[in-house]
Amino acid sequence: MALNSSGKISINDICGEKKITQLTNISLTSLSTTNINAASSSKPNGVAPHSISEFYNYNHTASSGGGSSGGGTVNTGVIWNNTGRTISATYMAIKANGTNIAYITLPTLANGDSFKFSTSYTNLIFYNGTFVMDLYTPTVGLNTSNYFYMTAGSNSTNGYFSNMGSSLRATVTSSGPQYTIIIYIK
Repeated sequence: MALNSSGKISINDICGEKKITQLTNISLTSLSTTNINAASSSKPNGVAPHSISEFYNYNHTASSGGGSSGGGTVNTGVIWNNTGRTISATYMAIKANGTNIAYITLPTLANGDSFKFSTSYTNLIFYNGTFVMDLYTPTVGLNTSNYFYMTAGSNSTNGYFSNMGSSLRATVTSSGPQYTIIIYIK
């Protein structure tokens, strides 16, 4: 069900439409730039300054048709550093359901910083995804006590990193739906 086409819209209304239940550290910027359904006919443009009015008629479950799992594609991502320290890696590789979707440098991220990236994943929105992340050495600020999780869906597992020799590897499953790859490293 879409948000109102006029009148009052609150942050809580937007979170409800996006099925966000954890309301701590929510900002209009993050709501406007992450996990946006590209198939919605009305959506925020993702460019500052952000405005609640950009969410008029936004429909987080809109479908562009053509598939039973919804519409749109998963082709963007963001990584948030919540480790309490600065992190980086020579390269980062991500697989979604066995498909390589990203192989890029993970830049230096201070605690609380984020990094947006594009992916090569162009399948329809999916549910019950399995994600593998490899952070190739040398890595800074990361070890096997760190883990990552996905924010889409309420049942993301915590994937603790294992030392694979040349990389730190972790795997998670997330119930989805995935409209964008949103990763938190803790």
